[in-house]
Amino acid sequence: MKRYLLVLVLTLIGAASQAQGLGATDDGLDLVVLSMDLDGPAMASMEMKQELSLTEEQLRQVAQLNMSRYQQLQRAEANFTNDLLSRSREFRNIQFDNDQNLKGILSPQQLRSYQKLEGRLDLHLITENEE
Repeated sequence: MKRYLLVLVLTLIGAASQAQGLGATDDGLDLVVLSMDLDGPAMASMEMKQELSLTEEQLRQVAQLNMSRYQQLQRAEANFTNDLLSRSREFRNIQFDNDQNLKGILSPQQLRSYQKLEGRLDLHLITENEE
């Protein structure tokens, strides 16, 4: 019985050691981003270019969208500092508008990859507007 317990403990220690050594798949991108002086919109555009394989024209359009979205988010945060419900609603509206614009820029496969990147997998439920 002690042998089985010892084998189990050693197996768990080995598995934990193995898990510690595994690296994330985008470590290279993380190093590039950390080595540059990027703000939110530029970082989002760079990540989207890398992850979605954007063309130069798509990258230009996405960069404009990201800049506009970040400016709108900053304005909404400043305008609704004391009204969390209104701020949340405004954030949803901004994200919904951004997603609608992205539908016209990205291919269906890129859109699906974008949703995975954002943690939203259901194509027809891209940021539902709850009003």
